[in-house]
Amino acid sequence: MSLCGERVPLERMDVKERLEREFYYLLDRQGLLVTYIKRAARCNPIVEVILEMEELPADLKYVPVAESELAFRAKSPANAEGYWQFIESTAKRYGLKVDGYIDERRDLTRSTLAAASYLKDLHEMFGAWPLALAGYNWGEGNVTRARKEQGAASYYDLYLPEETERYVFRILALKLIMERPETYSIRVPEEERYRLPMVMEVDIASQTPISIDTLADCANVGARTIRGLNPWMRRNVLPAGRHVIAVPSEQADGYADRVAERQSERKRVLHAVKRGEDLSTIASKYNVTVEAIEKWNNLSPNGPIHFGQKLTIWK
Repeated sequence: MSLCGERVPLERMDVKERLEREFYYLLDRQGLLVTYIKRAARCNPIVEVILEMEELPADLKYVPVAESELAFRAKSPANAEGYWQFIESTAKRYGLKVDGYIDERRDLTRSTLAAASYLKDLHEMFGAWPLALAGYNWGEGNVTRARKEQGAASYYDLYLPEETERYVFRILALKLIMERPETYSIRVPEEERYRLPMVMEVDIASQTPISIDTLADCANVGARTIRGLNPWMRRNVLPAGRHVIAVPSEQADGYADRVAERQSERKRVLHAVKRGEDLSTIASKYNVTVEAIEKWNNLSPNGPIHFGQKLTIWK
């Protein structure tokens, strides 16, 4: 067996045992494997193209399966997020935008491009893909220190934290099963696999924040659909500025104009905070979101407001 073109030493009993542990663990969860296979049909067309474009091994497409189960909302206890489970500092280091409104770790195309760059750097640093993947999981500094302390050159010879010990073998087991699922009596008909919807990206611009209801109404879809097509949105409002929005292909023509027209109809109101009012009460009164009021008035999330304070509201 090979990983990214590099031979796996299965003649070693300890290596074989570690692979079999992950293999049988996964094989005992066929429902989960079916989900992975269905989701891969939606994600792999993008991931495979980027890996090929970046001249990286196709086996790396199993990394986001191991990391996030191909779910963009996946979040780890260490606050890693998105398909490739970037922590915020690493995401920003590789060019992803992460703030209170936009999180490109959850965008499949942008996060895969960032992951490709990171994996290239790791492979250049360690010279072998198992070590590069261990560095992806545990951090390059930790792996470097472990190799120095233990005097081991190979991933298979290192004593590592259990998660990292299992990580590369989980990817190997995923490859083994997902490449030929029928071999293990896992059959997922093509028509039952999830697919990417037909969408087009549209440039929009606004001098005021844009609410999710505007984005959804102008595309003639529900808010959930817009959030699903644009998973990088962290809130139900976008800040003023330029954005690229994915909408159903049949709604793309004239979409930017419809959004601009809706935005032009909005009116600015100054609301004086009354006694007993909070942001939820005020948001309900004007049919806007609490997040939007916070953005319009430069308030910190869940920050206090006081009697008589003047708040800008865009109706």
